[in-house]
Amino acid sequence: MAAAAFRTEIAFDDTETRLEEASATATLAYHLSPRWGLQASLGGIVGGEVRRAGEVHDVGPGIGASVAGSWLALYETERRPFLLLTVSLGGSTTTTRAAGESTRLTAFDLRLNALVGMTFFDVLTPFITARAFGGPVSWKIAGESVVGGDEHHYAVGAGATVRVARFDVFVEALPLGERSASLGVGATF
Repeated sequence: MAAAAFRTEIAFDDTETRLEEASATATLAYHLSPRWGLQASLGGIVGGEVRRAGEVHDVGPGIGASVAGSWLALYETERRPFLLLTVSLGGSTTTTRAAGESTRLTAFDLRLNALVGMTFFDVLTPFITARAFGGPVSWKIAGESVVGGDEHHYAVGAGATVRVARFDVFVEALPLGERSASLGVGATF
């Protein structure tokens, strides 16, 4: 389970559009081998806002889902960090509301992620991460359907995982590009 929030700028046309959303997500992961993994996530958008041309549109409840595959490209050693590469495909849909008008906001994207980290004391794993992504965002503005995309197409940041027995807690902050923060807990079965 994870809680997350992000902020980014969407390019629909020449008008600056800022999107902020908060969400809660559940993820199931399965490791095919020590190097290969699969995961599926399902979550809910709990709110946010879209700011465009001085007008604020409230983001209502919505849904998001993704599937991902990961590959441990480089095993960690005593002196070398690990490198984990991930590819994911996701989508979300929600409604926005302003001046009594409700419209649908839908986004899809393909993400490539590289994560480099090292484990200390068999418990603490700090990491740095970089993501590249792209995909369409569709919305209806003043009765007209428009399609755009994120202005940045990247996100860079860091985080850490603390693992005790079968349980872990993680935190991540990505302040560059698409800005986001997440906090979550997990269990291994």
